[in-house]
Amino acid sequence: MSVDVQAPEFVQVPLIPDFAGPHGPTTRWLLRRTLLGLSAMWGSALFLVAADISARSTVFGLGLLLPGGGQFATGHPVWGAAAIGLLVLALFLWWLCGNVLLLPAAWLTPAILAAATGSAAISWTRWAIPAALAGFVVASIAYPQWRFRRERELGRQYNERLASEGPVFPSSPPAATATEATADDVKTLRYLMDLALQPEDSWDGFFFVPVDQFREGAVRYQLNFVSYASAMYQYTRTPAFSGYLAEAQRNMITKMTHRKVWSYWSLENLWGNLRWNPDPIVDDNVMYSGYLGLMLGLYETTTGDTRYREPGSLQLRWSDRKVFEHDSTTIAAALADNFARARSKQFPCEPNWIYPMCNTFGINSLIVEDRLRGTNRSDAVVAQVRESYENGDFCEPDGRLTTARSEYFGFRHPMVGNMGDGITMYFLNSIVPDIARRTWWLNDAYHLRNSAGIADPKNRSWNLIDPGNYGVFTDRFTRAVLAANAREFGYHVAADSLVDSMRGRVTEQDGAVRYKGLSVWGNLYLAMTQFGREDAFRGLVTDGFPAEWRTGPRLCEVAYPDVIVTYAVTDGESLDLVLVPGDGPRHTTIAFDRLRPGRTYRVTGAMTNTLTADRDGKALVEINLDERLEVRLTPAS
Repeated sequence: MSVDVQAPEFVQVPLIPDFAGPHGPTTRWLLRRTLLGLSAMWGSALFLVAADISARSTVFGLGLLLPGGGQFATGHPVWGAAAIGLLVLALFLWWLCGNVLLLPAAWLTPAILAAATGSAAISWTRWAIPAALAGFVVASIAYPQWRFRRERELGRQYNERLASEGPVFPSSPPAATATEATADDVKTLRYLMDLALQPEDSWDGFFFVPVDQFREGAVRYQLNFVSYASAMYQYTRTPAFSGYLAEAQRNMITKMTHRKVWSYWSLENLWGNLRWNPDPIVDDNVMYSGYLGLMLGLYETTTGDTRYREPGSLQLRWSDRKVFEHDSTTIAAALADNFARARSKQFPCEPNWIYPMCNTFGINSLIVEDRLRGTNRSDAVVAQVRESYENGDFCEPDGRLTTARSEYFGFRHPMVGNMGDGITMYFLNSIVPDIARRTWWLNDAYHLRNSAGIADPKNRSWNLIDPGNYGVFTDRFTRAVLAANAREFGYHVAADSLVDSMRGRVTEQDGAVRYKGLSVWGNLYLAMTQFGREDAFRGLVTDGFPAEWRTGPRLCEVAYPDVIVTYAVTDGESLDLVLVPGDGPRHTTIAFDRLRPGRTYRVTGAMTNTLTADRDGKALVEINLDERLEVRLTPAS
C-alpha cells in the first residue's frame, strides 16, 4: 500500500520595499517634531544675538546656536572645541545607557559659563556661528536624502537579482526530528554544562564586571544564551531527556533573578525616563524582560515543567522590604502592554533607544507563550512589527535592518554591519521568516562572501568588535553570529566555513571546548551553530515539541559528567537512548519518568532486562558505561 506524502509548501523571498522617502511614517513624524523643537531653541538664540541686549545675552545666544559657540565667540577656541567634545561624549553615553540628562547639560553648561564671564562676542562670530549652524542643518537634511537615493538604487539592483534567482523557503518549519550528538557536540555541551551547573553564587567562566551591566558585555546575555543553547540541544539531540539540561536552564533563570544582574535598571530608569522604579519588567527594558520571557518559554517547552507559571515564582529582591514578584504570565502581560503602547511599533531597551534585535526576543516570548497557553496575543504584535519593517521605520532602502533608532527624536544609530543584521535576523526567523530570509540572502550575496566565494565578513568597524567582552579589532564574534544564521537558514557550507576559520584557536579542558579570543557570548553563538539545523530555532519557538515528545517515556536523571546523553527520543510509548562516558568507565544508575504507572517495560542495554514503573510513573536501572551504549525501553505488553 502506497502512502502519499505531502510535499512542503515553499514561499518566495519577497522583494525589498521601494520606499518613497528616506524615513518611515513614525520616524518622519519624530524627526519633524525634533526639528520643530530645535528650531524654537535656535530661533530664540538668533533673537538674542540679533537684539544684542547685552554682552551676556549675545554670548549665551551664540552658545545656544552651537555647542561651544559661547567659547568661540569670546576668543577661547580650545574651550569651544572641548565643549563640542563634551557633547559628543554625552551623545555616546546617551547611546550607551540612555542618560537623557547629559545631552542638554552638555549643551547648556558651556553656554551658561561663557555668558557668565561677561565678555563681549567677537564681531565676526555673530555671523560665522549662525552660518556654521546653517551649514550643519543643511548637511543633516541633505545627507539622509543622498544616502536614501544611493541605497534605494542598490535596493532596486538587489531586487532585480531577487526576482530572478531569489531563494524560496518552507512556509512552515520542518517536522521536529532529533539526531545523535557528535563528538564535537559533546565537547561544546560540556562547555555549556560546566558554566551552567556550578553553584548559584558562583560565576566562574562568565565575563562579569559588576559595575557595568548596562551594555552587551552584561552577564545577563551570557545567562540567556546558555539557556537557549541548552534548549536547542534538547530539541535537536535529546528531546526525551531532562536531567542536567533542565537543571542548567533553571540555574540560568535563577541567576537572572540576582539583584546584581538586574539592578542596573534602577539607574537607567531614573536618568533615562526620570522615574524611580527598580522593577526591570513593567516598563521598557525589553533587553531584560524579553530575553527572560524567552528563557521561561523555552524551558517549559523542552521540559513540560510549569513551575514558572506559579504566581510570584520569580522573586526579584530589591531590599529586605521590597520584592518584585513575577512569573511567566506577568512578564508576557508586561511585554504585550509595552508593544501595545509602542508608538514606533517596537519598544526601547535603554530609555530612548529602540533595538529591533532586542525586540525579537520579546516577540518570540509572546509567540511561545501563545503556543503554550492557547492564546493569540502575539498576532497583533507580529503584524505591527512587520509593518515597522515594511514601511521603512526599521528597514533601510537597500534591505539592511536598522540597528537602533531614537524613540524620542527619530534618528537612527549609525551602526550597520553584518553583526547587527546577524543578531536580528536569526531571532526574526520565527516571527517574519520572509524578511529574515531576505536579510540573510542580502548578507550572503553582497556583504559576506570574499572574492573566492568563501563566507568572510567585511572588515567594517562594527564587525571588528566583540560586544561580549568589548574586544576590538576582531571579527570572531561577527563570524560566530553569522555561522549561527547560516545554520538556521540552511547554508551549512557557509556555517562550517565560518566555524572552521576559528578552529586554530580552540582550547580544551576536562573535555570541554571553547574558542580563545572570543567572548563567552560569542562561544554560546557557536554552540547554537553546533546544535542547530535549518529552521531549528523557528521550529522550537513556533511548533515546540510534538505530542509524543511531550508525553512519552523520558530519561529524567543521570550523573554529570559521568554520563553524557547524546540521543534520547520517544515515540510516545518507547524510548531510545545513546549514552557515552564523560570521564571514563562508570557503573551508575539512571532514572526514568513519564512511564505508565505499574507497567512493565523491556530494557536492552542495562543491567536488567525489565523494569516496572512505580505509581508515579518512575523507575531506576543500573548500567555499565564503558563506551557508547544504546539503551531501549519498550512496553512489555
